[in-house]
Amino acid sequence: MHRAKVLTAILGLVLAASDACASDEIDLDVSTAAIDALRVRIKERADAIAKHKDFGQLGEARDGLLAVRTLEGVKLSDKKAIEDLVEAENTDRRALYREILKANDLKDEDADAVMKVAARRHRKSAAPGHWVQEPAEGKWTLARELKE
Repeated sequence: MHRAKVLTAILGLVLAASDACASDEIDLDVSTAAIDALRVRIKERADAIAKHKDFGQLGEARDGLLAVRTLEGVKLSDKKAIEDLVEAENTDRRALYREILKANDLKDEDADAVMKVAARRHRKSAAPGHWVQEPAEGKWTLARELKE
């Protein structure tokens, strides 16, 4: 059991180190016409997403995407709208990450690194009452409680 905890801790350090290296190479703030258009669409959904984050229904996943955390207590008629909102957001985020990859002259193999760096930014910018997934284990936690 102790060995498993040690290995998990080492893996966490390796992932943190690889994220640090990747963040040095990846400019998430790069701008192209395609990136700017995607950011406009993402910004247009921001208030609706924030409302659902405030209720704990949505959270920032460890892969850089938006995730449904729970739909408990949500009316059936509203569930589809929330799921559609998440799907639209993630479609644009995936496209944004591909464009960032291209703008940084990175290879397709580097897509995971772009997503990890973006995920870290989403976690760090999350409001204190919003839910985020821990990068190593994927456990949901409130942003104010996350220590990276």
